[in-house]
Amino acid sequence: MNSLLRDTVEATVIAVIEDLIQDWGLELDGGVSADTQLVAHLEFASVDIIQLCVALEQAYARKLGFQNLLMRDGSYVGDLSVRQIAQFIELRLKPQEGAAA
Repeated sequence: MNSLLRDTVEATVIAVIEDLIQDWGLELDGGVSADTQLVAHLEFASVDIIQLCVALEQAYARKLGFQNLLMRDGSYVGDLSVRQIAQFIELRLKPQEGAAA
């Protein structure tokens, strides 16, 4: 189940990024993979990352608390990979231990 959820979340993140890139009229050599970095490879600005977070919350129809991913020790993180984003979302989607079903 973990592997299936991870693969599904990763595929969703990639699809959302590819949709945004297409909407913005950008060309991307080689496509998007789990190792793709938002800033280093895609040249995302902070506003682009926020737009991605909104699009992902819309895709999952829920708030995901991206501020916990985007901020560390009171500062914004420098860059994020698709894999890091997918892992964060995966943790948010898993049922919490001891939570009522």
